[in-house]
Amino acid sequence: MFVSQPEYEFPFPPDLGPPGCQQWRVVELTLDAPWFLVSVEIFDAEDPGCSVTRTFCVAWDSDVVELLSTLEPDRVKGIVCMMPAWQSPTGQWTSREIREVWRCRSAAGHSVELADTAGDRFDCGLVPDHEEPIEHELVLRIAVTRTRQSSGSTTNNPLRRTNARKSGA
Repeated sequence: MFVSQPEYEFPFPPDLGPPGCQQWRVVELTLDAPWFLVSVEIFDAEDPGCSVTRTFCVAWDSDVVELLSTLEPDRVKGIVCMMPAWQSPTGQWTSREIREVWRCRSAAGHSVELADTAGDRFDCGLVPDHEEPIEHELVLRIAVTRTRQSSGSTTNNPLRRTNARKSGA
């Protein structure tokens, strides 16, 4: 679903990234289908008080469910569903911030249902015609935490690591 061309490779020093990874300045979507941004807090193994938020581009809702099953729920900081123009009232790509991810099962198959910050439930449009009974399993509910940091804070700078511990002062 995401592709790139050799001319868009970013010459990132190999010692600064994970082994075998390549960096890209431009990627292209091969389908006009919903896709996701999943932000996860990763703690430094050598200094558990230090963390960085990594954001993953995920192609399918089923891939989101699979990724979430490998993570501790409190490490997931946010999920955004990128909605294509044909699913948007504006006719342009738009986004919906996700608060809940549900796995649905029936005799007809499996699907994923999402709930956004307004509480509206929706799917990504590629769902089997479920038959009753439908089993709904909550995969993840993201806690709503709205904290503002001052503009000078390192937590607002995506290029700097942050200290996850709060000082007592």
